[in-house]
Order: sequence, then C-alpha cells, then structure tokens
Amino acid sequence: MRMSENHSFLFCVFIAALIMLSGCSTKRLDDLDASVGELRRIQADHTAALDEIRADLRMLAGKVEQIERQTMGKTKELERSLQRLGTRVPPPPGVPEDLLTQDEEAIAAIAGPAAEMYRQALGFLRGGDIEESRKLFARFVDQNPGTAFTDNALFWLGIACTKLGQYDRAVVAFSEVFQKYPAEDMVPAALYYLGESFVKAGTPKDAALSWQKLVDEHPKSVYAARARTRLAEYKKPVRAPAAPARKR
Repeated sequence: MRMSENHSFLFCVFIAALIMLSGCSTKRLDDLDASVGELRRIQADHTAALDEIRADLRMLAGKVEQIERQTMGKTKELERSLQRLGTRVPPPPGVPEDLLTQDEEAIAAIAGPAAEMYRQALGFLRGGDIEESRKLFARFVDQNPGTAFTDNALFWLGIACTKLGQYDRAVVAFSEVFQKYPAEDMVPAALYYLGESFVKAGTPKDAALSWQKLVDEHPKSVYAARARTRLAEYKKPVRAPAAPARKR
C-alpha cells in the first residue's frame, strides 16, 4: 500500500512539472510573438520613413531640374544680350558694318564647331583684333571648302588683309570669291573691294577693270553704284598746269 502511494505522489509531481513547463513554453511563445510584432512595426515605420525620404528626394530633384532650366535660360538670355551689345560696337574703319551685321545674324542660328569658329572670327574683326580674325578666317576657308559661308570667309579674309596692309593677299582672297563662287552673294562686294585693294597696291588700272566687271555683271548691286562713282573719278581728264602769265 505504501508503494502505491509513492507512485501516486511521483505521478502528481510529474504532472505538475509538465504543467509548469507548458506554462513556461506558452509564455515564451507569447513573448516571441510580441517581439515579432514589434519588429514588424519597426519595419513598417522604416518603410514609411524611406518612402517619405524617396518622395522628398524626387521633389528635390524636380526643384534642381527647374533651377537648372531657369539658370540655363538666363544664361542663354545673357549670351544673347551680350551678343546684341557686341554687335552695337562699331567695327574699325574700312570694315563694312552692314555686311558684318548681316553675317553675324546669319551665323547666330547655326550650331557646330565650324559656325563657332566663324562667329569668333567675326567677333575679332568687329573688336579690332584684325590679325586673329585673319587667322581664323584663313583656317575656316581651309577646313570648310564649299560651304554657304566659305565665300563670306574669303571676303572677310580679304578685308582683314587690307586692314593689315597685305594688299597682295587681299587681292588673292577677293579674286577667289568670284572665281570659285561666282553665283554667291558676296561677289559684288568682293569685286568692289578688290578694286580698292588694287588702288592701295598702286595699280589703278587693275582697279578700274575690277569695277567695270562689277558694273557689267552686277549692274543692280548697291556696289555697282559705288563702282560707277569710282570709275568716274578715275576717268576724269587730268588738266594741264596753267601757263605762267607773261610780264608786260
């Protein structure tokens, strides 16, 4: 009978231990569930914070792009303003301003390294840096044969050489305009200034021939009217000096 009681007592202790262990496991599981829930809440908070940061970054990027566009627009406007101011500076004497302004406006709408070189050459010419303009015009002609501005560059090369006193080079440049590009619009001006170069080189007969060619081939040109005036000046008869009066 005593042994049976002992067994019952041990069994009760075992059952109590199981109940206690079961209670501890349940508590641990509850704690684990609570921890997982806390981690999920923290993760959700971080995700929301990241989304907010991304939204702020997108907004900031948009503002930066807007500022860049505004700055670029102001920069281009400044460039246009400087260009307009630059074209108001009168060129050196002997440089036809009407043709210079016409070329500046024409090349302003064209992009590319060749156009930029041409713009710089025109700028040097207007600013009075004749030697730099001569170098750039000569380089443009060498590197860009047969373009819409090659005859113009040859003309300005002739003008620059004339300003530098290089009349032989000026004659070559002006002659190439009507020899290589006879159908282009710079031919009348080139013929007129070719005549002026001949005068400064000391060969007025060649000057007269250039002006006559201009009058014959481009009679409606504004430069033809100037050439007629110059021809009339060179065709005036030279008066003989008056004989001294005799003493009575």
